[in-house]
Amino acid sequence: MVKLVVNLLIAAWLFASAYLLPHSTATAWNSMLVAVAIVGLAFIALAAVGQPGARYSLSVVAIWLFASTMFMPHVSLGTVLHDAFVATVLALVSLLPPKKWGETVGADEPRLA
Repeated sequence: MVKLVVNLLIAAWLFASAYLLPHSTATAWNSMLVAVAIVGLAFIALAAVGQPGARYSLSVVAIWLFASTMFMPHVSLGTVLHDAFVATVLALVSLLPPKKWGETVGADEPRLA
């Protein structure tokens, strides 16, 4: 569930950054479409916990975002660095191992009274 929230935050920020940062028209549309793809694939990956292909589809989107950052015309260097950073974070999150159903986070850790 944490990965879903992180993916949704990444998607929300990427979508908002299309309006908040200086983008060319092509890169703004690319950012918005990638954000929508992240949302859809994040929910699919959540529903298909045992299927690594669903999780790796987010990696493919991250690779696309990184590659498009390098090859599309940009307005500013800051936007290039921003999109590359977002792609890297998305790739790292998508490669984290899935949590198994029924596990509780920190169940064997001591609790503070």
